[in-house]
Amino acid sequence: MTRKEQKEARKIQIMQAALDLFVERGYYGTKTSQISRRAGISEGLLFHYFPAKEILLEELVNTGLEGMRMPMLFKAENGLDFFNQFTKMLFREAEKNPFIAKMFVFMGHVVQAGDIPEKLRKLAASVDTVVFCKNWVEAGQKDGSIRKGNALSLSNMYWCAIHGIMEQYAFRPGMPLPEPEWVTGMMRNDREQF
Repeated sequence: MTRKEQKEARKIQIMQAALDLFVERGYYGTKTSQISRRAGISEGLLFHYFPAKEILLEELVNTGLEGMRMPMLFKAENGLDFFNQFTKMLFREAEKNPFIAKMFVFMGHVVQAGDIPEKLRKLAASVDTVVFCKNWVEAGQKDGSIRKGNALSLSNMYWCAIHGIMEQYAFRPGMPLPEPEWVTGMMRNDREQF
């Protein structure tokens, strides 16, 4: 492993420890000494990578935003295909890396919590997957793959299900994830066969 790879691995190790603690205890309930202990490093080394706890928090928020932008990169044949593809990918990746499920819990907390600095709450709220996916719902309603109804409500229903599943998986990683089609089936237009 090169020195650059070692530094990146250490940074990820610190971020994973911080994410675990922020999810368990909240931002203000987590001390830097706890993060360094969880990461298995000295507090001095932690500050070498992240000079302040807020900088570490901001790095995690930026990582979460990258994940929230993932749906925007998907191409699909029709509206329902978009949700099927994204759900399959998300569940597959979450099974490989528990960090993903915890990030859902963390980002939900960041947007709403009073213990998060305002600028980071606004940053976390700057990507709205529910509003973005409304367009895919509307496309699916046009092509007949997604049921009729309020497109924003259907998108919100999907994301509420995804967040709930990811939250359960974060806290109970032994719990099997549902079949992706079970989740997207609630959006399917039952009059069409896909």
